[in-house]
Amino acid sequence: MLFRNMDVHKRNKVTVITVVYNNVEGIRTTLESFVSQSWSNKEIVVVDGGSTDGTWDVINSFAGNIAYKSSEPDRGIYDAMNKGIDKATGEWIIFLNSGDVFVDSTVLERVFENEDFEGIDVVYGNSIEVTGVSRLLQVAPSDISRMEYYPVYRHGSSFVRTSVQRKYKFNLELKDKLGYSLDWEMIHRMYKSGCTFKKKDVAVQAFLKEGVSDRPYKSRWYNYRITSGGRFSPKKMAYFIYNCLLYVFFNSTVYRWVRAFFMEFVLNSCLHFVPFWFLRRMYLKMVRVKIGKGTFVMKNVYIQSPNRLKIGDYSHINRGVVLDARGDITIGSSVSVSHNVNIMTGGHDHMSPNFTGVFTPIVIKDYVWIGVGATILQGVTIGKGAEINSSIIMPGAVIEEGAKVLYSIVAENAHIGKNAVVGGYPEDYPNRDDWGVAVIGAGVKVAEGAKVEPKAMIENDVEV
Repeated sequence: MLFRNMDVHKRNKVTVITVVYNNVEGIRTTLESFVSQSWSNKEIVVVDGGSTDGTWDVINSFAGNIAYKSSEPDRGIYDAMNKGIDKATGEWIIFLNSGDVFVDSTVLERVFENEDFEGIDVVYGNSIEVTGVSRLLQVAPSDISRMEYYPVYRHGSSFVRTSVQRKYKFNLELKDKLGYSLDWEMIHRMYKSGCTFKKKDVAVQAFLKEGVSDRPYKSRWYNYRITSGGRFSPKKMAYFIYNCLLYVFFNSTVYRWVRAFFMEFVLNSCLHFVPFWFLRRMYLKMVRVKIGKGTFVMKNVYIQSPNRLKIGDYSHINRGVVLDARGDITIGSSVSVSHNVNIMTGGHDHMSPNFTGVFTPIVIKDYVWIGVGATILQGVTIGKGAEINSSIIMPGAVIEEGAKVLYSIVAENAHIGKNAVVGGYPEDYPNRDDWGVAVIGAGVKVAEGAKVEPKAMIENDVEV
């Protein structure tokens, strides 16, 4: 297995291509994001359009981390991207333009570790949309056939085999007709030519919404021209009109009031007066909660963004539970969530001048039990059969299959290994001086099967 993993690592060299023009702060942020990646088999190609504002000085300050760099006038962003493609030496190419970043330092590792993607031409993932007030996950569909009508993923969250990318470059001859949509034209061309795509459920890129292509009506028109192949298509024209009308409605004051009434007021202030579960279930499905068979949600459960909540089969959600699904909550099958549990995907960057909202998914796998009063914060993954009782699980923590976290605090990005036990029940410690809350510091790794006693205080970034 070790030699196989080494071979996979060797074969999956990633070339990051960054194009930039007069963007000092953006290029610095992007280069720092590349350097931070834990996946060592990588390179970055930087193509500058002849910047005059100090961007080239910033690029040179990272010279030791850059495989190739150039600064010369070009015919625009897609011409620069084509230049970058010619210089790539990796097996895979990803475009990370100036100002965009990887979601975290482990993105490349989580995409390529233990994966060889044999026979796959394009690997794509999810994205994080960044605005002045929020960071919100955009989940890419797995159904690639939807590309008959629209792009299912962001270009910057995809990896294309270098041999394929060199065959399907950006068509600069269509620049006047398609403007900033040449990347979608290239992707659609690959799709129609029979290239193979695979979804990897990893958030790859965090991008600024206020970018070049943030023009809703023009983007939809370009989308029509690409998917129709430059010819009139009644079906594609109908979709274009329908999509424009949806955009108008979803961005209207009327929609905001209607949504607030049915998905907030009725859901959380009125529904708990309905005594019959089958009626409450019907309403939850109407507001787009995905509920499996045999699942039961008791009254007085508070739900935010019900359309981003998914619950599997035969699970039970008790009274007083708060489900903040603004960043997506996935609850597996046969899961028991006890009274007054808080599952919170939302939070804020308290260091941001705009108090930016940050929304990150929570995944709770099958056969998990979460005891009374536990708090699960954003970005947490709880493995199959794990047990969480009266504990606080901080953002980014991972609880592996079969682990038990009992009366404990688990800090940011800690990792509790398979079948490990953290803390304990008070009744198991008759001498109360021997019992207390266990605290697992940020970044701590608790090994498989390890036991952390109550009252333990594990400092940050150590292995237990």
